[in-house]
Amino acid sequence: MRKKQIMWLIKLLVGIALLFFIYQNVYRGQQILEVFSGANWLYTAVCLLLLLPNFFIQFLRWRYLLKIAFPDVKDAMVLKSLLFGTTLGFITPGNLGELARALYFKNHDRWVIAGLNVIDKFSGIIVFLTFGLLSFNYILLAKFTWRPYIGYPVLVLDTLFIILLWIITLHPAWFQRIKRVVNEKSYVAQKLIRIISALDNLKRRDINIVLGLSTAWFFIIILQYQAAILVFQKVPFYQTLIAISATLFTKVILPVSIGDLGIREGASVYYYSLFGIPRPAAFNGAFLIFLINFLIPALTGSYFVFRLRWEGLRTSRQNRKKTVQNPGKD
Repeated sequence: MRKKQIMWLIKLLVGIALLFFIYQNVYRGQQILEVFSGANWLYTAVCLLLLLPNFFIQFLRWRYLLKIAFPDVKDAMVLKSLLFGTTLGFITPGNLGELARALYFKNHDRWVIAGLNVIDKFSGIIVFLTFGLLSFNYILLAKFTWRPYIGYPVLVLDTLFIILLWIITLHPAWFQRIKRVVNEKSYVAQKLIRIISALDNLKRRDINIVLGLSTAWFFIIILQYQAAILVFQKVPFYQTLIAISATLFTKVILPVSIGDLGIREGASVYYYSLFGIPRPAAFNGAFLIFLINFLIPALTGSYFVFRLRWEGLRTSRQNRKKTVQNPGKD
């Protein structure tokens, strides 16, 4: 078994173990059916319907970035690559598999597309970090007894970090300077330059649009979590905004399990519990989000993953046949 496969298996087992541990501590012998008996299934339908604008915004953001560098890219290809990346993201920690969308493109520079993919991924991360850090600091100051000389300096440092992060993000030209200092003769450097070249046609206006779409996407996710928790428990919206912002922040900094299994549920249970929300409701709401936002798109995108794999195997077989039929030709 390869090293990567072993690591994937370990992270899957970590996620399952975390999920089982959290489940045991949340329910403590309580019957699951008791929790679901009072569920409001109307909110489940709302949460499911919100998947449409959630995915549509992701599509718009990815399409916008691709069109900057490759205006001829078809919408169908944008959608297929997005679903393809969603499936790979589902089976990797921190959804990092989404960065493999470039594999779905055969007639375009895959390294440039990989660069655009990084931009797309980072635009979501910076929004998660911004709202997550602000919520995390609110929790530290409001829910714990911190001495002023500890709590407030942490708040100042986090605020400065957020400001610095946004300044760097809004100046993509700074990253292009890397191309001037790297050794172009190195293979790795050549690929790095092609990835960074994704920023060549990216202007401040484009960055603002992409970040605007990411912010809209973030609030759609918050609404989905609100609908999911309302299935089991009445919760004020501001509590969901703070708890889930902190949960998404925790997911970003702790990509240790496949599909973020256990991390999402555990963080949600913990942050909601600070507001007195029953742990079973928080656990069920987070797991419902996993089923709707991750499992459904991943199953849909699995078709494109297997299709690309099958096409690769078929091409490989055809090449081997040609080699056998023409052994004297390279």
